[in-house]
Amino acid sequence: MAKGIKTGGRTKGTVNKTTKETKELLQKIVSNEIDKISGLLVQLQPKERIDVVIKLLPYLVPKQSEVTIDDISENPRTVIRWGNNAIEI
Repeated sequence: MAKGIKTGGRTKGTVNKTTKETKELLQKIVSNEIDKISGLLVQLQPKERIDVVIKLLPYLVPKQSEVTIDDISENPRTVIRWGNNAIEI
């Protein structure tokens, strides 16, 4: 085998057979249970229902990253304008 040159095995991007089968199995299980979720949520207490919804949110809404400003000048100035009005902060 020449150094740095792939000469055998799976080609780049080919999914592992076990991983593919596992994903397919999980997808079937979730598909079968998705219709039952609404009925199951109704049976829960309000606090439990909120906890479940909070746990499911990361799969529906992307997580927001924190934005910080490291370099602030000594006299930062922000002007907010609306119509004929303006405020300098």
